Amino acid sequence: MTSESSASLPLFPAKKPRRRAAAVERELSRPIDMGGLGHVIGYAIRRAQVAIFKEAEEMMADLDITPVQFSVIRLVHRNPGINQISLAGALGAEGPRMVLIIDELERRGVVARLASTVDRRARAIFLTPEGRLLHTQLSKRVAGQNRRLAKKLRGDDPAMLMRMLRNLVSPD
Repeated sequence: MTSESSASLPLFPAKKPRRRAAAVERELSRPIDMGGLGHVIGYAIRRAQVAIFKEAEEMMADLDITPVQFSVIRLVHRNPGINQISLAGALGAEGPRMVLIIDELERRGVVARLASTVDRRARAIFLTPEGRLLHTQLSKRVAGQNRRLAKKLRGDDPAMLMRMLRNLVSPD
């Protein structure tokens, strides 16, 4: 092939991309065989967790709070003076991640870090008056979400569901 003939050939023929796009579109619209994942307990729990967190994020969005921030606020409310290490352990979070969460809540005036009276190297975390008010607002919303979720589950005994879920995380 001479350089003249190769120069006249288009680099990308016009019809092939359209065919490829149509093939990709067909592939994307085809139902996915889930391979029985719907019967895998871990998969079902994870999908439920994603749906619940999405609802919680939407429910708390106007207050600019995430579900993990709510968890921290709840623990600080129930355990005034708790330290970051204990919070991280209770929530299964890494220490550096907990520092970022506490930093943000402190910046917003929701929590205050004070020198611990037990260990001067540690910082004790407390809710501010604004934090206590926010906790009250969030707690009402979360209680409503719990009622909606229990109703969706059509369970007569939400306490039994909670015991069953806790059994999954407790050591054998």
